[in-house]
Amino acid sequence: MEKDRWRIFFRYVFEFIAAGFAGWIYEVVTVWVMYRYFDNRGMLHLPIIPIYSVGAFILLVMLRKKRNPVFIFFFAMAVTTLFELGASYLLEFIFHEQFWTYENWYFSILDRSSLISSAIFGILAVGYFYMLHPLSGKLSGKLPKSACVGLSIFGFTAVLTDIVISFSEHLK
Repeated sequence: MEKDRWRIFFRYVFEFIAAGFAGWIYEVVTVWVMYRYFDNRGMLHLPIIPIYSVGAFILLVMLRKKRNPVFIFFFAMAVTTLFELGASYLLEFIFHEQFWTYENWYFSILDRSSLISSAIFGILAVGYFYMLHPLSGKLSGKLPKSACVGLSIFGFTAVLTDIVISFSEHLK
């Protein structure tokens, strides 16, 4: 049973990092396409934006048995839009700072989300369920237990340390 726990822990650490990295890539590319400059997006030092990881895990819990890609796309659009709206207000309340705005986007929702970004989140969710989640399952099954343990501890520690350091910097 211990073997299974480490493999499960590895899957979720891997998926957290990968989903957060995919979100970081999406945001960096979006800024580059729209404004023609590089902006290291997010509040962490690592190229990970945790809101994407948390959103992916919320969808994973909610869609455990729903695997139709069209359903996932539209469901994810709705859920991630609500999540993004709520997260923007919560982060602004905690840190007294607005981390993103959609004021110049078409189909903006309260300048805190957009139907365009919601559609992109829907596409990312389909990719999560059809590519990333199965990949993490295959990796966790094929890697030696020692690799799962080491990579899990390293990844978890690195992300947690970055979150603590970054949050303390933003709260100053």
